[in-house]
Amino acid sequence: MKKRAVLTVLVLSFMVVGSAAFGHDLVWPGQKLKTLFPQAESFEQKNLYVSDEQRANIEKALGVKLPDEDLKPSIYFAVVKNTPDAPPRKAGAIMFIDAQGDGGKIEMGVVVSGKGDLAKVLIFENKESPKLIDPAFLKQFEGKKASDLFKAGNDIKAPAGMDKAAQAIANGAKRGLFIINEMFRKK
Repeated sequence: MKKRAVLTVLVLSFMVVGSAAFGHDLVWPGQKLKTLFPQAESFEQKNLYVSDEQRANIEKALGVKLPDEDLKPSIYFAVVKNTPDAPPRKAGAIMFIDAQGDGGKIEMGVVVSGKGDLAKVLIFENKESPKLIDPAFLKQFEGKKASDLFKAGNDIKAPAGMDKAAQAIANGAKRGLFIINEMFRKK
């Protein structure tokens, strides 16, 4: 009886703590992936660990500490075929990132092209203004490179009164870009 109680506590603890540690990994995000990369025929998932060296590189480049949830990222590859007879190829890498705005968590999807620049940013959860999901605002991130500023008021035009939330999204997009590039582009 005592063993069963201990086992129950352990399982419940893992469910609570595990869900916090792997917030984006609990359910296959198929619909979100298809929204981010509609031309993909399928998606491949890689569950990774950021090494101490990779973490140091990313944090140095960003100038901020990575959140713990970003140390075990799930990266999804969009698989496409140019023609029905062509072999499948990976056309982009996707990562889900959380940013913190005044109203709470902002969950976004970040797509990085094979060239290592941002291809798309979409917002999936947003307690801020609906202006932040406006395609005109999000389109500004397309084509951005790691060397770009990602600065609201400079190279990112924030919706009126949304400077802080726009900067949170810009920081999240840049963080996703850096993580994907560090994990796959530098070899």
